[in-house]
Amino acid sequence: MKFNMELKVWLTSQKITDQVLEDFGICGEESITIPVVDIFGDFSFNKYRRSPLSDEKPKYWYDKGGKVTLYGGFKAFTEGHNRILITEGEKDCLVAWSHNIPAVTSTGGALSFQKEWAEYLKDKEVIICLDNDSTGGEGTVKILDLIPHAKVMFIPDRPNIKDISDYVTNGGDLRTLLETAIHFNDIADVKSHMSKRVACYGSTFFHDAYIKAHTKVAPKNVKRKTFDSDAVTNAKAYPIVNLLEFGRDKKAICPFHNEKSGSLHYNEATNNAFCFGGCQKPYDSINVYMEQNDCDFAQAVKELNKLT
Repeated sequence: MKFNMELKVWLTSQKITDQVLEDFGICGEESITIPVVDIFGDFSFNKYRRSPLSDEKPKYWYDKGGKVTLYGGFKAFTEGHNRILITEGEKDCLVAWSHNIPAVTSTGGALSFQKEWAEYLKDKEVIICLDNDSTGGEGTVKILDLIPHAKVMFIPDRPNIKDISDYVTNGGDLRTLLETAIHFNDIADVKSHMSKRVACYGSTFFHDAYIKAHTKVAPKNVKRKTFDSDAVTNAKAYPIVNLLEFGRDKKAICPFHNEKSGSLHYNEATNNAFCFGGCQKPYDSINVYMEQNDCDFAQAVKELNKLT
């Protein structure tokens, strides 16, 4: 296990033990290499994290062909653990394991938890603790919809403490915090808990996301429209690279979900892009124009035809 000393010191400062680094095969000289195996123990790809002392972007990147994987799942399931913590990011996952708390995370970010993973967790005591921000709140709601029996653990509202790693490096007791996790039966429970947090000036990222996702909105009476097929074809043919800035690696920041490193891959042959991050779906020029200009399908088609 080769390590640049600066990287090793930083990982140790994050309260990640040597044993966990060895168990997960973490190494690195210029950057941190995180080997990712699937739930069956088969190597999938390497994920890389740039040195925390570097200001270069992106912070994370993957081997070509890397796909969203449940990191830590193989170890958690083969060792037969009954209580599993779901974190946001590999570092938080490693911190949890360093405190003898079995943990898993999606390699694709807060919004990329996959439906099929819920099957492996249906008989487990599941606790969710994603970052204390809006994306973490949305991701928690998504996981709860897949694993309704799961509990939610909240990071205390303190300056410069946003996630599990921040909490632990600032002296927090993760095992004690684990016992504060709460199960919500329905939106009434969430609203009740939210009112208590508001009274104490606590953050409500999860509550806001949950209420928004579970509040039924009366459908609008929208008339069906017929579109000229040639106009739609022309709109889709408009170069997507004119709408999004792709790097030399043909990657861009996905406009459809929050992320720090580019997961949207450009396919020149089809003139579309596929998000390998939180979305896991393709987008064409019409989709992107609608998102960028906050307009409907008809307007996007009309405007793109003017540009072609």
